[in-house]
Amino acid sequence: MPDGLTPDQAAFWAAFLASPAAPADARARFHSVFSIGEGSDAGAALVLSGAKTATSSLPGDFAPGAAPVPGSLSLLTAAAGRPVAIVETLSMAPMSLGDMDADFRAAYAEWPDTASFLRGTTDWYRGLDPAFTADTPLLAERFRVIWP
Repeated sequence: MPDGLTPDQAAFWAAFLASPAAPADARARFHSVFSIGEGSDAGAALVLSGAKTATSSLPGDFAPGAAPVPGSLSLLTAAAGRPVAIVETLSMAPMSLGDMDADFRAAYAEWPDTASFLRGTTDWYRGLDPAFTADTPLLAERFRVIWP
């Protein structure tokens, strides 16, 4: 069992491992527990609905060499750390907001147009790093829900 899981998260991970959806090497592919928008139910709902299939992170959110890679499995949580899905990383690429194309912005699914996407993501990241700009490097991730 991965370290640091709450009892509910550990039970969810164990149920996934017992399911036909779990690849044989799932234990070795576990990466992390994460949430969208500080663990909001709204962010989790976007992922569960299939609308949100992309996100981004500051490179400093991960130890050097510890960012998810294609094939990584992570446990998505909603409010209060409640486990809701297992997601698989499909791609991870360094990219600034200014480099994110219309397809990626649509897959982000949190804002309806380019202007609000740039405003919303910039505001979010400035809350984490006041020096953040649209040119600040990010890690752009594509993912898919694999369970349930």
